[in-house]
Amino acid sequence: MELLGIGPLELAFIILLAIIIFGPKDIVNASKTVGKSLNKFIRSDTWKNINQTTQELKNLPTRLMREAGLDDLERSTREEMAKVDTTIHQSIGPISSPDDPQGGVINPTGSSDAVPSIDAPEEDPAE
Repeated sequence: MELLGIGPLELAFIILLAIIIFGPKDIVNASKTVGKSLNKFIRSDTWKNINQTTQELKNLPTRLMREAGLDDLERSTREEMAKVDTTIHQSIGPISSPDDPQGGVINPTGSSDAVPSIDAPEEDPAE
């Protein structure tokens, strides 16, 4: 678990340093002061602006794609590619794989299932 980007080992190290620097008596007052300062900062408008800007930056690529219409273009391109794959699969059938020693075929739709190949009738070279 991380708190403000600080893991448990770092937190233990910071506490140990604070005890060494301030001593056991002054650590209570120092902790109260740090806690009040952090609480004041987190409730401030500056912290709210930082969080809002961070969210805007995270969503910026998605927003730019939507404004440019690229998400619709990407979706339509994928749909067209699926249609083309289906049309190719229906018109030429499965394609033989030269790497398959069993003589199976590769399904052009991307499936890794090997199916037995269907040999086309051989043409007579004498004709």
